[in-house]
Amino acid sequence: MTDHACPCGSGKKFKRCCDLYLSGQAYPNTAETLMRSRFSAYSMGNLTYLRKTWHPDTCPNLNQEDLETQWTRLEVVKCKSGLKRSIVEFKAWYTENDQEHVIHEISLFKLYKKRWVYLEALPGWSD
Repeated sequence: MTDHACPCGSGKKFKRCCDLYLSGQAYPNTAETLMRSRFSAYSMGNLTYLRKTWHPDTCPNLNQEDLETQWTRLEVVKCKSGLKRSIVEFKAWYTENDQEHVIHEISLFKLYKKRWVYLEALPGWSD
């Protein structure tokens, strides 16, 4: 998988992109990078990484069945970066019953113990 394009849509090879984070070699230093790496984790079924990058106050009890969706591509629409909180608007496509669907969400990320973590989708901003 490391020679292929990264699932996050950055245009980089996986080995030089999200693999750095999913393998534990580095930790994302921006909310957008974290968002992209989390998409890669979802698309690859990396439950451990998703738990590690989710704020403990909002992290659901995920299991492997929650990762059975086939995510196909990600588009980061825009980001608003702050010192302690950041917002990432994105569209994520997935396949279900041989049909393509899209989720459009605005997500809130927060610095927690000096690392960016996913907090929640902003209410009324996802479809």
